[in-house]
Amino acid sequence: MSSRMLRLLAGSLALLALAAPLALAKQVRIAVTNFDFTPRYADLNVGDHAVWIWNNTVHTVTSGDTNSMAPDGRFNSGDVAVASITYSWKTNVTGMVQYYCIPHWPGMVGGLQVASSGAAGLSDFRITEVQYNVAGSLDLVEVTNMGATGDIGMYRLKVNGTNAVTLRNGPSTSLPVAAGAKLVLHLNSSGVNSATDLYLSGIPGLGDAAGSVAIYVPNTVNTALTDATQIIDYVAWGTTGGQENEATAASASLWSSGQVVGLVAAGQSMEFCGQAGQYGAARWYANPTPNFGGADNCLTPTVTTTWGRIKTLYK
Repeated sequence: MSSRMLRLLAGSLALLALAAPLALAKQVRIAVTNFDFTPRYADLNVGDHAVWIWNNTVHTVTSGDTNSMAPDGRFNSGDVAVASITYSWKTNVTGMVQYYCIPHWPGMVGGLQVASSGAAGLSDFRITEVQYNVAGSLDLVEVTNMGATGDIGMYRLKVNGTNAVTLRNGPSTSLPVAAGAKLVLHLNSSGVNSATDLYLSGIPGLGDAAGSVAIYVPNTVNTALTDATQIIDYVAWGTTGGQENEATAASASLWSSGQVVGLVAAGQSMEFCGQAGQYGAARWYANPTPNFGGADNCLTPTVTTTWGRIKTLYK
């Protein structure tokens, strides 16, 4: 095969790598209240998350036979009695996964119908734009719901150098985000929260020279940020890899070890230009005109993806 043909083949493979979606990691939210699970039965795909939110009363979320209350060991929240407590499980089997509340069995039962693929109607929250070099550390992070209408309330935001922060609007555990809608997180800033903007004054800002942002599903029963089953998106920037939470993201197949998005010029942002189900540094580009909350600027990327980065991402 000629060198020209090899170059054409390499280019074609690069385009295929950019276009091919990876596994989705969507989420369904289930309310634990009034002695019931709502919805009682939900459809998911393998790799999706079931997220339970408590409102009141002592309940458990325990997997097992709903007829005999025999546990199967897949998941168990334990006794939880405080409002706003959360618990999540990343599906890893197919078929019907039954679960129940120990104190209120047999009336309080539920089920997850897990398919290999194809379940619809689930939210899919992704980090889609980051600006880390704003004067005064008034940095911005944009999250987009690439799935169906969902609720990002009680999800956890982790930026390098700070503790994880729970996303919520005042005392409410609910923070709805419509399908395709964007939520802009204003770091180190105070303001009036809305359906499109959330102000997080407790986060001092992002690192200009290097840093990372991660999103974790709600889980106050298991808060370990090293648990790869809890992380749902990640991005890191700088000149060298090894940023905070990289290992967890790599274990979850959301990132490749040692990868970072190259630094952008002051006043620019970096923007995710992939599709739902795609992850990694090769999907991010410099955006010379930040447009948080608006349409993306991915038609004219200013940071190109190299063949070496693609090979590293898909090795």
